[in-house]
Amino acid sequence: MSFSSDLKGELSRVMTDKKQEQLAEIAGFLRVSASMRLAGGGNFTIVCNTESPAIARHYKKLIKSYFGSTVRLSVGESMVPGKSNENRYILTVSPEEKSQQILRETGLLLIREGYDYLSDGIYPEVVRSKGSKRAYLRGIFLGCGTMSDPRKGYHLEFALTSEQTAQDLRKLIGSFVDLSAKVSQRNKQYVVYMKKADYISDMLALMGAGGAMMDFENIRIYRGQRGTAQRHDNCDYANMDRTLTAAQEQLAWIRAVDAKYGLENLPPELREVARVRMEQPEASLAEIGEALNPPIKKPGVSKRFARLRDLAASEEQR
Repeated sequence: MSFSSDLKGELSRVMTDKKQEQLAEIAGFLRVSASMRLAGGGNFTIVCNTESPAIARHYKKLIKSYFGSTVRLSVGESMVPGKSNENRYILTVSPEEKSQQILRETGLLLIREGYDYLSDGIYPEVVRSKGSKRAYLRGIFLGCGTMSDPRKGYHLEFALTSEQTAQDLRKLIGSFVDLSAKVSQRNKQYVVYMKKADYISDMLALMGAGGAMMDFENIRIYRGQRGTAQRHDNCDYANMDRTLTAAQEQLAWIRAVDAKYGLENLPPELREVARVRMEQPEASLAEIGEALNPPIKKPGVSKRFARLRDLAASEEQR
């Protein structure tokens, strides 16, 4: 299973005894998952679709717990492109099972000037407390949220069909300290998303996915350590390349000086450093300094090679 599927599986097992939070979670899920079918007498039947049997069972139980309504659960073919061989799970609440009350309490059906109308956006009355905000986020994520595998990248999003709901959701997320999200349009959808690892970790914790949050943090640590190791390797390779390039230049100076003067005619300190370089063409300046008798520091080795370079340059000008 994917990280996103595991995350939703964990969230669908979260149950709260607080009625306000139960209502907020139901409202969040219905806002993005429910469609209304007109029934007799001007009433509506609520129909919700999900690809997850765990999510379907969760909201069947949650709606029963809060409203006392019996939700009919049926199975159909998936509507997701490329998944026609998989199932979708359909939740149906009829007028006899308080569908009208559910729509009103969750804020999906409101009254204006004596007439019912289907609302848009997030109903403020169901997200007044911090706990209800967290529950609403859990519900809306279970309805339309996804998260990428953190081993590959950090990305959590809510894909919505309503711009108003997207903007309200962005504001709701921003009501928590040090947390924010962005909104972008993708085809006919409005996507509320976050890519910052700290934000995603906080979001998982807020929604109640403590296990997924710990897994996410462990992956972050592993990726950080691997990235550090890779940077060290890259630095080591770069240093090695620079050492080899410098060594080739130094060998060229030595050959030029030998051709002009003969190494045996050089001062002892230059003759010795030239000998060690020819014997150890891949050695660093520090390693060459340690091989000399007596050993000297890297700056001293560098000065000796500078003298060889000057001798080679004077030869080239002749």
